[in-house]
Amino acid sequence: MDISMKGLRCFVAVAEERHFGRAAERLGIAQPAVTQQLQRLEATLDLKLVHRDGRTVLLTEAGAAFLSHARDALESSQLAVQAGKAATRGQGGMLTIGLAPAVPPVHLADLLRRFATDRPRIRLQIRETRLEDTLDQLAQGTIQLALASGLAPPSRPPQIEAVQLAEEALAVALHRDHPLAGRAVLHLADLADERFSVITRDALRGQPFGIHGLCQRTRFQALKFAEVHDVTLQLAMIATGLSVGVLPSSMSRYAPAEVAFVPLAHEDPLRTLLLYDRRHVPVGVREIIRMATPTSPPPSF
Repeated sequence: MDISMKGLRCFVAVAEERHFGRAAERLGIAQPAVTQQLQRLEATLDLKLVHRDGRTVLLTEAGAAFLSHARDALESSQLAVQAGKAATRGQGGMLTIGLAPAVPPVHLADLLRRFATDRPRIRLQIRETRLEDTLDQLAQGTIQLALASGLAPPSRPPQIEAVQLAEEALAVALHRDHPLAGRAVLHLADLADERFSVITRDALRGQPFGIHGLCQRTRFQALKFAEVHDVTLQLAMIATGLSVGVLPSSMSRYAPAEVAFVPLAHEDPLRTLLLYDRRHVPVGVREIIRMATPTSPPPSF
């Protein structure tokens, strides 16, 4: 059912003024136009909303019941227009951010705090999904921005752009009583006999991360102890002393007290990227990109 906003405005004006002439004057249009719009509304609804009693307009039973809902609809439409204009100015609306698994939380937390301070009226929604799903949602417009981390930029559709948010070294996480915990730096060869707790490959599909990424880029073979979907559980497995892991160095601040971090000798840093669709860049996304201060130029895809 296609109900015209013009028809609703004319009906509400007539109902409140109880007079077609005064309703037309209030709306700034000719009286015949008010009559025409009201007739169209009644035809669309298949209801008689008003009837004339001499010069006075009276609401029918249906019209009286319809009036409050018509007022609500007009108010909602006005609020919708205001919300749209506010979002265009960056003063309102919602920004949905996709989060690929294993993004170091320190980068996300800092970004969200800064954005919330600068744009307090824009509501944020965070959605964690696999990287390939995140890229699809960016292209479809169901999310407006995404964060992903890896040793190399992910493959993506041509319209998806990337800005580097941060980069950091990898480290070996292991129990503080492990014989290797006191070393100043570790090499992959030092870990040949270790068993690893890792984020499952399914969660990291398309995302060269941690030990999986290193194995792809070297001939190192990691012996697995546990495969999990969450970094917190990965750290918990490492805290048992039965396994080690390769994680971003910033994860040390979230690790249990039993877990130590030792720098890993590896030339490629872990990069965290902001991904967005260049065909549609709302104000909130532009503001976050402005906040991003990469330590090196954005990677070329």
